[in-house]
Amino acid sequence: MVTENVAIAALARTVGEALLKFAAEYPNSSSDDDAPTAVEVELPVGRGQRQQQILDLSGLATESGVKTSDVANEIDYEVPNTYSTLQALERNGLVEMVPGSSPQRWRLAPRYRNTAPVFKRLASRVKEGEWTTYGEISIAVRGDTNASKGVGRAAAKHADFPHPERVLMVGGQINPNWVDAQGRGPEHCKQLLLQQGVRFDENGCADVSQRVSWDELRRRDEAEPVS
Repeated sequence: MVTENVAIAALARTVGEALLKFAAEYPNSSSDDDAPTAVEVELPVGRGQRQQQILDLSGLATESGVKTSDVANEIDYEVPNTYSTLQALERNGLVEMVPGSSPQRWRLAPRYRNTAPVFKRLASRVKEGEWTTYGEISIAVRGDTNASKGVGRAAAKHADFPHPERVLMVGGQINPNWVDAQGRGPEHCKQLLLQQGVRFDENGCADVSQRVSWDELRRRDEAEPVS
């Protein structure tokens, strides 16, 4: 009886781990852009070039935020005008002042924090000959896969997203809806990866040994300077 109970417990653990892994990656396997997710991640959009320049600063996506003077230096703008622009963004609910900070520091509003700038930074940690998934980046950023679609949107909508071809679906599958700025589709994505040294099996899935996991992404991000 003891042996039987041990076997059942081992089987339960195995099945449980498999289900957890499946659940973590499942949101990425859908090609339906309208499918609901537990958390809908939005990308902040400003009114005009200056507002968008500010919103795209990676430092604003952090909890500690950025000083007004540093924001001004980053976008090459006068400090008083930068402060006025930040106030306008605050009124529109896009940024907030970090409570208790002195001098004042600014960060994205909670609904936007940990979105496009951070996704782009994590994606930049994937090197030539490697690939990762939307879910892995989401986990590296926030600890769950709820932002998977936000990663996909950032990769599709931001021209400066680093190597969007290196971010794939679960199992190393290329998103069938993948398209670049020139309108080239999934086959072009595969050709880019092949040129970079990524291998594919007979089912069209990227070699799992070349996948960069969420914990490795996080390790690299902590070890490498922010560009």
